[in-house]
Amino acid sequence: MIFRIAISRLNNFLLKNSDIRIILFFSKSQLLNKCEIEFIKKIIQLKKGSIYDLDKKNILIKNTFDFFIKKKIKPTLINDIYLNHIKIISVSKEIEQVKIVEKLVYKMIKNGINPYKIGIILGDKYLTIPLFNSLKKILSNNISISIDYPIKNIPIHYTFFSIFELLLKKEKFKKFYGKDILRLLSDGYIKKFFIKKNLSFIVDKWNVENSNFIPESIINKYLSKNDINIIFQIQTHDTKKCIIGIISFIRKLKIIFISNSKNNLLELKFLSKLEIYMQKLRILVRKTEKNFLGIKDIFNIYQQFINTEKIPYIRKNPKGLNIIEFIDSYFENFENTIITSVNEGVIPPDRIKKYNTFIPFDIRNQFNLSIFQENEEIYHHYFRKILKNSKDIYLIYKNQPDELNSGEKSRLIHQIEISSKLSIEKKKNFSFLFSKSKIYPIVIKKTESMIQRLYKISTHGISPSSIYLYNYNPLLFYYKKILGLNDLEKISMKQQVGKIIHKTLEILYHPIKGYLITIDWINEMKKNYEYITEKVILKYIKNSFIKGKNILLYSIVKNYIKNFISWEEGFVHKGHQILIKELECSSSTILDIGKHQVNLYGIIDRIDEYDGITRIIDYKIGISKIKKIHIPLNKIENIFQDPDNKNTMQLLIYMYLWFKSPIFLGLKNSPPIISIVSPEKDKNNSILTIPVIFFHQKKKFITYECYVKIFLPCLINRISEILNPKIPIIEKKIGIFDKFF
Repeated sequence: MIFRIAISRLNNFLLKNSDIRIILFFSKSQLLNKCEIEFIKKIIQLKKGSIYDLDKKNILIKNTFDFFIKKKIKPTLINDIYLNHIKIISVSKEIEQVKIVEKLVYKMIKNGINPYKIGIILGDKYLTIPLFNSLKKILSNNISISIDYPIKNIPIHYTFFSIFELLLKKEKFKKFYGKDILRLLSDGYIKKFFIKKNLSFIVDKWNVENSNFIPESIINKYLSKNDINIIFQIQTHDTKKCIIGIISFIRKLKIIFISNSKNNLLELKFLSKLEIYMQKLRILVRKTEKNFLGIKDIFNIYQQFINTEKIPYIRKNPKGLNIIEFIDSYFENFENTIITSVNEGVIPPDRIKKYNTFIPFDIRNQFNLSIFQENEEIYHHYFRKILKNSKDIYLIYKNQPDELNSGEKSRLIHQIEISSKLSIEKKKNFSFLFSKSKIYPIVIKKTESMIQRLYKISTHGISPSSIYLYNYNPLLFYYKKILGLNDLEKISMKQQVGKIIHKTLEILYHPIKGYLITIDWINEMKKNYEYITEKVILKYIKNSFIKGKNILLYSIVKNYIKNFISWEEGFVHKGHQILIKELECSSSTILDIGKHQVNLYGIIDRIDEYDGITRIIDYKIGISKIKKIHIPLNKIENIFQDPDNKNTMQLLIYMYLWFKSPIFLGLKNSPPIISIVSPEKDKNNSILTIPVIFFHQKKKFITYECYVKIFLPCLINRISEILNPKIPIIEKKIGIFDKFF
């Protein structure tokens, strides 16, 4: 927009300043946008400057017809380029790319290649810091970096997010919310620089208060002489004073980081940029005070700051290996080039995320505004240039989706594969060449207040999901169950889909409860399932209509429900009799563990009778790779300890709850089948029943006596370990790079 205004004013500017001449240098291979082309053409036409072609050793361009306009030049196609110097590498995890790059660079240096002849082009800037730290082991400081690093990738921004969460709740409730204080005091930067003592005293006081809020008297008593008290004194209702308080804390942090600026360079840049941002906001508030409502407005502006701002991360070394952005690759030629994150949505960028606009495509095109096709063409052009000018090229992409990456290879790789017979090398389980330092797990001894909290949890109820959480990582169990920090993580798409599917099936099947499923019932469900699905989703998302990403949510749920009804219909057509007994059945029983009584509970998705045989069914939305679950006699204890056996453990606990339920006490002599229902692998629109098979005889049933003798001791043993005061909370060992996810 600024460029367009400048062009519109160019004539007047040059008339008023007749003695000014503009000198421009450009390359014919460089792609220019429409505004740049128009600007250069005007300079030539008005004869008010000199334009030189760098490709022809500074030859002066005097005619607009000599000037490169990208629409008239035939681009270099990928199939016109020699491609045998390219190696495509596929990895399963984002951070594994760092391991691959480290090994490739190590091999190149060992083969006598000078570091300055090696270029690493980052598709995703997220990898900048781990990659730099990794390559330092090989090259020391012989590295040159030029990256505009996104502020949202700097961990300290989470510290300020926790501060804003604390202040927002304070404004809402006029008190300090306990979980927010614990989150803030548990933050890595806060603990390192402000909290020298153990935090357990605040947890103990909070538990004694038995409230969701921590009184200001406790905060003043323990934190009044601490610099962190600046945060608790911020007046959230007064915008001016609120900004002043935040700036005071920023400056306090800056003083701490300046003492070790070499190791805290990014944090210092972040704080300096945030301070400038807040100072500008302070000036704006002074001029337009009535337009600001307090802490909510400041938080919204902070979120905008995090999502848009970048920090120049530059370390120049002419003899060093080069780490640059994809767009900067135009200005460099390397003999050996490694490109990371060559995934769709990264190279080229996702048009929705990068070029999101309220102006429709047709209008943008009509008024010569930039459109995503032009930006994508720039990426294609630069990519072809890299392929043409490098002797050896390594393209690394990730083949598994996650929050950071689509897991789909870029269309640029697809073009290479079509144009050549290159094979993709798959890498997994790489270990770092120079990783010798041990990572010690966090160990938390159980205090008296923690033990009391555990007993309270066990009295209220322990579910299969609680046991799974402990099996997966005891530290997460500590955070979520003991401290109650459940809201730290957002609910994933998979969890949303699961909850909605369970609720939709419950509503659909509720009228049939206590009856046999018939074709008439099936037809009735076919008629109503779309309406019910939509109704459940609208209630869940708290909106009046489905839009945006929720359209995908609706499509996934609707498809699952449709397939589920078809799965049920298949059995009815074959003459099987299915009687619905219970839906989303909440069941519990008491276990005597030592001196304590533990309430074991769970919610069973469905209990039915299939041709007279009781079935306990658990719905799963994930695609199953197996057609049955076999439980060997020698691995029963492992079921209640290994997180990979989550589904089996869940079903076995449901079976025990069924045995102990007063509703089904009369059926103990007719034990149930337990099974999972989930989508079938490699088959579209297909639902699969996955039964659990017991022991070497491959039985589908076990008696109550058998369960009490073989399975129950293992379950009791695992719960005993969770409650045991002498067994500390020990973080489960995680690979050194898993923490980056």
